[in-house]
Amino acid sequence: MKQWIKAVGTGPHGSRDLTVDEARQAASAILDQKATPAQIGGLLLAMRTKGEADTEMEGFLLEGRARLATRPQSLPILEALDIGDPYDGHIRTPSLSVPAALLASAAGLPIVLHGYTALPAKFGVGLPELWQAMGLPFVPIEAARDALMDTGVVCLSQERILPEWANLRPLRQELGLRTLLNTVEKCLNPLNARTMVAGYFHEPLAGRLHQLLHRIYPDRQITLVAGSEGSIDLHAHRPTRYHPHENLSSGLPGTIDLPFPFPPLPELEPSPLAHAQFVWSSLLEKNHPHRDLVRRTAAFLLTVANRSPSVEMALKRLPEKPALRP
Repeated sequence: MKQWIKAVGTGPHGSRDLTVDEARQAASAILDQKATPAQIGGLLLAMRTKGEADTEMEGFLLEGRARLATRPQSLPILEALDIGDPYDGHIRTPSLSVPAALLASAAGLPIVLHGYTALPAKFGVGLPELWQAMGLPFVPIEAARDALMDTGVVCLSQERILPEWANLRPLRQELGLRTLLNTVEKCLNPLNARTMVAGYFHEPLAGRLHQLLHRIYPDRQITLVAGSEGSIDLHAHRPTRYHPHENLSSGLPGTIDLPFPFPPLPELEPSPLAHAQFVWSSLLEKNHPHRDLVRRTAAFLLTVANRSPSVEMALKRLPEKPALRP
């Protein structure tokens, strides 16, 4: 660990990026608890200060995927959509991806959700605690693919799919900052889905991340979305930037233009119950002010997964209510 910390943390004139192999070895040492908390924190902060390189993200991503309890490399590609929302959750706005996933899955698109709770930098309401507050069941990891075919949508917790990574939560909470781990964990694709959509926040990273994911997943369709709070949620008040699969060669973002404006999303109290209540009311109340925005987000998911040529046509495929209920 000392040599890798020295490599990335010497300063602007002496630092260098870790190679893919070095980054993977560092990730292995961290996940095997062969590094001290001080060394782990030092390495993550040094990479953040230097600027996390593509090779470093690739090494951590490869090592993380190799350790997933679902063993995705040994599984056939799943005809489903993997949603990579930030694991640090939502703090200012409610999730649109969860109600949208429930609707899109009821229209015939299997969807995989995954996340964790109480992580920096936002320390927002995480996906597993929201799912639990909604009264929806978690399935055993070994049965997740079969359950997906029955229910249309599953939610997986990092604690179950990658416990060595989840064990880093106390250290990450002490650091209180976004690190390379935040970028990598949402891109792990634990059930080996053919289509992936992931949120991003910083535009300079998006094009690089898009290229990196296509190297690791060469036969997948991958879309990156600059949604609310770094999620895939479409913005209510302005066009949403995104990098569609077909724009890979140019590296330039497009925009998702909806009939604006929608009512501003409410600022909820940061509790799973408050966020769960928003999800169910936006799905079940016909006059809910954000029902149309949720439905358009669901329609966007159908277009990303090639289930419809346009958002407007996808809207016609959506049911009035989701199939999965508490």
